[in-house]
Amino acid sequence: MKRWSWRLLFAVVLAFSGMAGQAEAGPVPESDVGDDQEIAVFLCAPTVSRCDKRHATARQRRDMEAFLNSTPGVTEVRFVSRAASYAEFRREFAGQRKMLDEVRAKDMPESFWIRVSEVADRAHIVNAADRRPGVGLVVDQLETRRVTRPDWSVEVSVFLCTGDSSLPECRHGRGGANKKAATAKEKKAIVAVIERIPGLESYEYEDQKTAYRHFVETYADNETLIAATRVSDMPESYRLSIQPEVNRGPWRHRLAKMPGVSQVGDHECVSQGARLWSEYGLQDVEARTRECE
Repeated sequence: MKRWSWRLLFAVVLAFSGMAGQAEAGPVPESDVGDDQEIAVFLCAPTVSRCDKRHATARQRRDMEAFLNSTPGVTEVRFVSRAASYAEFRREFAGQRKMLDEVRAKDMPESFWIRVSEVADRAHIVNAADRRPGVGLVVDQLETRRVTRPDWSVEVSVFLCTGDSSLPECRHGRGGANKKAATAKEKKAIVAVIERIPGLESYEYEDQKTAYRHFVETYADNETLIAATRVSDMPESYRLSIQPEVNRGPWRHRLAKMPGVSQVGDHECVSQGARLWSEYGLQDVEARTRECE
């Protein structure tokens, strides 16, 4: 297994938290760049990895608009300029100076936000739009909105090493436990640190069988993924709920360095990173939040 990207970690955090069936989207604010029923087509920009640091051309933009307007099932096409998207981004993240300093107006992708009929094949439309020249990213907000604005009670997940993990955290620096699942001694030390976190409201242990059950519930419509995943692939974890005023950063970093820990996922950090990707088309923004640094 490779080191998880924030996007994959986000999916794993959701599944292992057991909140998949409970996470409901909050009220959707009025804005130029957000709607839980729309499909967002982000055009190429320097921040989009597959665009070779280039913006989409004017011709590609016109061709994309014509294509969307002629696509069966599309009922509305709305263009969002770079300036409008940047203004909304600065309004939403007004309190996060480091992130505002990192993202410039020219980094924002232009985008088309489309509505489709109730009987439209959304997946087909997403795939067709994604193959067009000048397109950097296509995101179905109906699929992502539920989990990018969640009301989660579990804020931090501490994932333990599995027996076959290829992560360097599990293969080195653990003495005789190298390349093995987290040991009882390692778990005891991890719990001791967890219990010293100020503002800790609660924590619980999740075994592999429970994690697998949550995983299957979350991805019930993806038979291929479920068939390729075994109970033994699931990491054990500790799920922590911490008071919001507590700076989780130092404790998260400390836990991540402990023997037997493979990854530590902060739900707020991962969720916000997913929103930058799904609502603004931004990828690899480093300064996502103060605590995620």
